[in-house]
Amino acid sequence: MATYNHKNVNNWESGKRGFQSVLNDCQQIGLLLIWSQNKWKNSIGRQFLESRYRIVLPTRTLTAYKARLKALWGKEFGTVDDPADWSDFKTLLANGVPERHLSKLHGRWRDIQKICLDVDVTPIRPTYRALKWWAYVSEYYGNSMPAPSDRQIIGDQFMVREFISERTQTALINEDLEMWLIHEPWRGQGNMRKYLNLVTEKRITPINWGRDGWGLEIADSLERTDQYPKDYGLSMLNWLLATSPEPYLLPSQIIERYSIFARP
Repeated sequence: MATYNHKNVNNWESGKRGFQSVLNDCQQIGLLLIWSQNKWKNSIGRQFLESRYRIVLPTRTLTAYKARLKALWGKEFGTVDDPADWSDFKTLLANGVPERHLSKLHGRWRDIQKICLDVDVTPIRPTYRALKWWAYVSEYYGNSMPAPSDRQIIGDQFMVREFISERTQTALINEDLEMWLIHEPWRGQGNMRKYLNLVTEKRITPINWGRDGWGLEIADSLERTDQYPKDYGLSMLNWLLATSPEPYLLPSQIIERYSIFARP
């Protein structure tokens, strides 16, 4: 159930022409953050990939990823990619996290911790950069997506793109995400038809979750965690999102509509 990039799609060229990573952008940044927050232990990286994506990499490949990601991590950008200190309100504000969103953002973090504990995995602690983007989605698009998980997952996608843009000195491209959010194809058939027509007419670029990946922590509602096999519940959710026949719905809608086919 691993999620792979499509052929001929380069992500983060590693000094070689035509470099092709087996991991998509979200998987790589998730791996980088979980490692950086846990002393770069191979076992933590292996657990992350297996529990979220059912990806099992040879030790040599995993070690090569660690070397490359550790070098990327070495490019310092202040505190923005450090795990957020929830008690340091001054630093939260300085990194673009509005005070009015803190309670709900912390509530989402609490839910993620509970779910990860239920399935016995180590969670990624949200960084200041991540919280900024969770708040961005909540502030400007939150009225059309009541589920906190949607705001977090989509915020993570913005965060991943900004992180890669800064650390690789490439252009930040978010227009596809913004157009999807503006047109709200998940809100009904009329919106969906308009969005798909714009895509067909090549007036907007569609999002491609299969290529880019979803958020860093895909967590279903607390009430439903016992409905998935404990050893690969999170990876099942990632797989559902990556292979959905309706990719332009919200993550919570895809999980609600299709998870029945994944349950034992």
